[in-house]
Amino acid sequence: MRIEDIIVEDSPGKRVLLMGNEAIARGAIEAGVGVAASYPGTPASEILETLALAAPKLGFHAEWSTNEKVAFEVAAGAALTGVRALTSMKNAGLNWVMDMFMTLVYGGVRGGFVIAVADDPSAHYSSNEQDTRFAAFYGEIPCLEPADQQEAKDMTRYAFELSEQLELPVMVRSVTRVSHASGDVELGPIAKIKRRPVFDKHWKLPYRWNVYGPPGPVEKHRWLHSRQPMAKKVVEKLPWNRLELRGKPKLGIIASGIGASYAREAVRRLGLNKKVAFLKIGTPTPLPERMVSRLLRAVKTVIVVEEGDPLVELQVRGLARDASPKLRVIGKMSGHLPQVGEINTDIVLRALAKVAGIRPREDRARERARAEVSKLVAPRSSTLCAGCPHLGSYWALKQALRKVGGKVPIINGDIGCYEQGGYGIFAKEVKPKDTAESVRYAIESPYETLDTNYIMGGGIGLLQGEFHAGYTDGAIVAVAGDSTFFHACIPAVINAVYNKAKGVFLVLDNSWTAMTGHQPHPGTGLTATGEPAKQLLIEDIARACGVEFLKVVDPFDLAATTAAIEEALKFGGFAMVIARRVCTLQALRQKKFIGKRMVVDPNKCTGCRLCVSFGCPGVLFKDGKGGIDPLICNGCGMCAQVCPTGAISVGE
Repeated sequence: MRIEDIIVEDSPGKRVLLMGNEAIARGAIEAGVGVAASYPGTPASEILETLALAAPKLGFHAEWSTNEKVAFEVAAGAALTGVRALTSMKNAGLNWVMDMFMTLVYGGVRGGFVIAVADDPSAHYSSNEQDTRFAAFYGEIPCLEPADQQEAKDMTRYAFELSEQLELPVMVRSVTRVSHASGDVELGPIAKIKRRPVFDKHWKLPYRWNVYGPPGPVEKHRWLHSRQPMAKKVVEKLPWNRLELRGKPKLGIIASGIGASYAREAVRRLGLNKKVAFLKIGTPTPLPERMVSRLLRAVKTVIVVEEGDPLVELQVRGLARDASPKLRVIGKMSGHLPQVGEINTDIVLRALAKVAGIRPREDRARERARAEVSKLVAPRSSTLCAGCPHLGSYWALKQALRKVGGKVPIINGDIGCYEQGGYGIFAKEVKPKDTAESVRYAIESPYETLDTNYIMGGGIGLLQGEFHAGYTDGAIVAVAGDSTFFHACIPAVINAVYNKAKGVFLVLDNSWTAMTGHQPHPGTGLTATGEPAKQLLIEDIARACGVEFLKVVDPFDLAATTAAIEEALKFGGFAMVIARRVCTLQALRQKKFIGKRMVVDPNKCTGCRLCVSFGCPGVLFKDGKGGIDPLICNGCGMCAQVCPTGAISVGE
């Protein structure tokens, strides 16, 4: 049965296999969500993708917004009219909404408003591993943290009810291992909620939705504080906060979210089930303080297990000062659990065994299995796909900079498939030095191209700062993708024109938000639900922003793309080059691209390795000669343009 059918099936009690993100979407559907908005961001993308499949069938609105800030505001606007709304995003996406988020709570919402955030411990898909539970704590709103897929669904459904009860947004915080793992989920009934949106600016409070209207921000902040006692009372009764306290145990465990799942397994493997007190936390903020205090008074030592930063541990330490001053609290702050990276069952087990004075038995069979499996797994890093147009763009940029880039050019990157241009995965060992002068490093592969890379839209802003600082040792370039351009770059382009910055902005336009799973955006011509939409062209927006130098090229044509970038580098102001070619994977799926069969003549190959430095995974090098992997090659023909001896050509 397909997910698009499962997700809309109104069969209470039926058990299905759902990914954590799909479970969150199902929870919103069961709650009667009316509006859902998001911007793609791994590991959260599947939440809106799943809702978009259900929206046409169930009659609610689902959209991919241009960025998380807009998505948050779309959902918030719906909630102000009493309609239940959800916005979803990854950890970094929440940073984009903080201004509106921290202001919206001064007056709250009318309809249930759920903020679903997927954090990424160990930064598998992200530039940081921030813990967004602190944002909920900071914003004084409840945060629900599921331990598994069933809780992800149930908590999301309940979050809408809690939001309406408190008249505040409610956060549901997932992590990669919940969002991207699948589990057994029991479906609940789908609420038949069709609310007529209404609006009353004085609903329960004067100037309710106008923070600046009387009684003003200070009094509305006081109103926000008045919600806290109600929230603390509610969490004491939630089924996801459970205290198991039998006899007189010396050791207690307080575990939140997926940390509770790890801790449960560790307790079982160590045989401590009847020897420890266990408090499972589903609301890291606010904490069920009565339950926590009861546990603290009953034990001598407590270990706090949570994924991310020590939010629960900090609060437990504060409560312990009054409840049990002599209590020993251990966790991340004490060094018993790592403060960075993911935790897992093995990490928790070792920490728990040390505290309990137990020497864990070695699972030799498991270690032998790991050793055998490791022999079968080939170490590899991520690469751009065979035939990716970004390979052509990076090659052309490299060639242009060699000719007219100056002594030490700066290439500022951005977030997308092309961010791999800064991964350095083919690089030699780097020995950093404390230097006082600009230093140039050879670009031997596309994966060594980018010099800076932080956040979406960051590169074009950095370019301007480097220029206005007076950097003259080389050309200054920024690279961004099409979805990133719509998401975060337009204000920076306006700023570059207005403040007379000089540099080259290279936009790699492959027509999709490809890195997160090929979601559409304003330049694709489709909505989240697959309906045709007006297709916006980046060059039209750039011209409207006042950009004077603008070239649109096909990155499969390496010579033309190189020439356009060279011309842009020589231009005396702010220049843009748009390298446009649809993502090869999408073109193949839609049968809009039929590649050529590429062959190598070993007699013409001199072993110069230029084809290898192009960075395409379809290029081989063996016995001193280049080659083509026919299983990977998509037949784009760019490698033939790179080969200086004509050894690579189109075969029959």
